[in-house]
Amino acid sequence: MKKTSVIVSALIFFSGVMATGVMAACYSFSSESEIKVCVPGDSFSDRKKAQEICKKAKGSDCGNVTSYSSSCHSNSGKCYDQNGNASRSLSGY
Repeated sequence: MKKTSVIVSALIFFSGVMATGVMAACYSFSSESEIKVCVPGDSFSDRKKAQEICKKAKGSDCGNVTSYSSSCHSNSGKCYDQNGNASRSLSGY
C-alpha cells in the first residue's frame, strides 16, 4: 500500500511539472491596463520576464501580474511577445 501511494504521488508530481513546462500565457498587469505580454511558460521566471518586457515597453514599472489568458488582441498594438515585439494580436499561448 505504501509503495502504491509513493508511485501515485510521484505520478501526480511529474504530471504537474510536465503541464507547467507546456503552459504559456498572455499576462496583464496591475499598473498597466492596455499592455499584455505573451510568453511560453507560466513559472515565476516567465512572469518576471513578462514584467520586464512590459516595463521596457511602457518605460516604467507595470506592477504585478493580475491575470492571464491564452491570447491577446489590442487595436493599439500593445500585445508583446517573448522577444518584446509589439503586435495587434497574439494567440496560441
